[in-house]
Amino acid sequence: MQATTPNSGTRRPALFYSPSSWILSLLVFFGFPGSISSPKAQQPPASAAAESLWNAARSGDLAAVTRELDTGVDVNAATAYQSTALSFASDRGHLAVVELLLARGADPNIKDTFYKTTPLTWAQYGKHFEVVTALLRSGAEGADRLLLEAVSDTDAKLLAAVLKSGRASMETLSLAAALAELKEAEELLPCFEGLQFPKRSLERPTLDQLNRYEGTYALQDGTSSLTIRAREKGIDVDFGNGAGGQFFYPIGTTSFLNGGQQLDFEVAEGMVTRLVMSREGGKVEFSPSAPESKEASEEKSLEADAAEKLVHVSRQSDLDVSSVHWPGFRGSGSRGIADGQNPPSSWDLIEGKNVAWRSRIEGLGNSCPVVWGDFLYITSASSVDGNRSVEIGQTGAVDSIVDDSVYDFRLYCLNKKSGEIVWQRNCKTVKPVGKRHSKSSHANPTVATDGHHVVASFGSEGLYVYDVSGQLIWSRDLGVLDSGWFYDASYQWGFGSSPVIFGDSLFLQCDIQKGSFVVCLNLKTGQERWRMAREEIPTWSTPVVHSFGDLPMLITHGTRAARGYDARDGRLLWWLKDHSEIVVPTPNVAHDLIYLASGYAPIQPIIAVRPEARGELQLPGRAPKEGGEVVTSAPGIAWSHQRGGPYMPTPILYGDFLYACSNNGVVTCYRAKTGEQIYKKRLNAEVQSFTASPVAADGRLYFTAEDGCVLVVKAGGAFELISKNPGGTKVLATPAISDGMFFLRTTEELIAVREARAVTNPEGP
Repeated sequence: MQATTPNSGTRRPALFYSPSSWILSLLVFFGFPGSISSPKAQQPPASAAAESLWNAARSGDLAAVTRELDTGVDVNAATAYQSTALSFASDRGHLAVVELLLARGADPNIKDTFYKTTPLTWAQYGKHFEVVTALLRSGAEGADRLLLEAVSDTDAKLLAAVLKSGRASMETLSLAAALAELKEAEELLPCFEGLQFPKRSLERPTLDQLNRYEGTYALQDGTSSLTIRAREKGIDVDFGNGAGGQFFYPIGTTSFLNGGQQLDFEVAEGMVTRLVMSREGGKVEFSPSAPESKEASEEKSLEADAAEKLVHVSRQSDLDVSSVHWPGFRGSGSRGIADGQNPPSSWDLIEGKNVAWRSRIEGLGNSCPVVWGDFLYITSASSVDGNRSVEIGQTGAVDSIVDDSVYDFRLYCLNKKSGEIVWQRNCKTVKPVGKRHSKSSHANPTVATDGHHVVASFGSEGLYVYDVSGQLIWSRDLGVLDSGWFYDASYQWGFGSSPVIFGDSLFLQCDIQKGSFVVCLNLKTGQERWRMAREEIPTWSTPVVHSFGDLPMLITHGTRAARGYDARDGRLLWWLKDHSEIVVPTPNVAHDLIYLASGYAPIQPIIAVRPEARGELQLPGRAPKEGGEVVTSAPGIAWSHQRGGPYMPTPILYGDFLYACSNNGVVTCYRAKTGEQIYKKRLNAEVQSFTASPVAADGRLYFTAEDGCVLVVKAGGAFELISKNPGGTKVLATPAISDGMFFLRTTEELIAVREARAVTNPEGP
């Protein structure tokens, strides 16, 4: 897979879906892109002393924190995202350090500029209840919110921590106690015993009143919506982010509460006219979606009939990248297309239907399978005592896996038709320099090959080039390639970008915590041809090289900017600033356009760039960072959407359409040349989580869920599910297609599926 670190070839940061589901929901509704501020070049670098203070706070080293403060380091020294030592200590639950920092004047209400969270939020998320009490007692705001969230989540420990601080208001205390009684939460009720507060009873809506609140409600600009369903004691709200519904309890006939989030319905003549969602002073308004009229339904049916005629027709660009070879991440040109290879459309890994072979691969790796001719290549990191745990499903975890084991970093060559291991090479044996995320591995980058050279990249553990017989040609140490959470560099997730071969050159995009760069090497010798420093934070995107006429262009995606370089000398041709803080999807080239997408909330653009563009590009409608007028036209930009970019899976361009699959399996189809949205449908998988990038062949799209289920969809302008193929295993890597076979890399095996061929009886019937 590409890498699976957040990019596992798919992988992409599979890792991070935000500190918690409710933070993600609020980023969507309250944290609009315009309110998000990213650290830019003008931010002064942190001093070594401040770095030392932050590291000491993270590790809980009380003596080191004291020493740094005694030497004059500002207790409120902040990172580029305005997080402080108190934020880090609270996140990790270091009570003694938290108390020291507070005593020295640390601001308990400092709010970072990305997640808009305070030290109290991080302590709550980490379930560090003593820290919660200490922060509240020292003036942290939010006691009332935490009290209500404790009741909503039936969290007796959090409730006790808030009550212990004595900071909750009488009004909220009364409401919280009434909610606990309404929920019949026996474990919470004892917490309120002995406390003095006004008793309150809650008026409950009738079932008819609850039923009238059901339906879909949308923001006025149409960018987001939520769906409400009536339940026995309240309403269930689905924010459409894949995190599942949130239950809201009634605090009146028209008002409902879930922690610090409140919903208020305005009703006139028995009909809902408006819905207001509020949280900590912020409010957004929703309007109920009107039921579809008969005329609209008929018009929609006509549009669907017309869309049915937009079946996929292979274009020359699709055919040009289709071959028996699948030479790198997402195949030829990183397009993910294999027309004419006739892969199967139906199988069952659990029952063994259409399974050609299964080969166990020692160790763990999220690199994707790569094919050249009759051989298949893949990498793995193996350790007898290593931690092999892999998490699947929607998650907000950011922690690194603790593992002090020594690993063998291996390259495998298998026979494509039988799955037999032809040769394997141990590239290096060492304890990994960095840690990995629970959805990542120490072997994320996908192999690249041209049929003569086989390139295996292991990030900090080195770059290795073999010939097809397994003889080492050259190797190179590129230094420590530390990739992890932009917000807190101590969380390491694993390097993810895959190497790319173009002619006799090898390209690597190395976006890391410090010292990001892109480099071009001589494929035959490893000699460096050029290197360009990049002002970037960690990304997991693999670059693409494409020739536009006589110009070979290296296209990279990143948070600070997407960029186009002259692949011959590294000269910067164009750049487009300000993308998601975590960038995973790989750029696409088709229809004489460059397609970019990134989807870490709340900045989730999809953009089509004209390759002839030069200099700094700007999106239409985007307000300048430092004064000036809003851009109304955009030279160099064919089309763009501010929302819709996928987080992990790279979109696929096939025929006349672009298909983007979100982490939770919502597929949106756009007309590739104009950006017009054609349809938006949810894939139905048992585990509703997708990291692998979609691939395509012969008029079919293949979407792989993290539980190994592959959903096959008909390509074209109308959604049609062809088959749903059970996996019963964990899959984070993007599949490969070659010679009638579909290759799936799981966390345990490499599996090949193909249509069973009828056997002719030579003796006749």
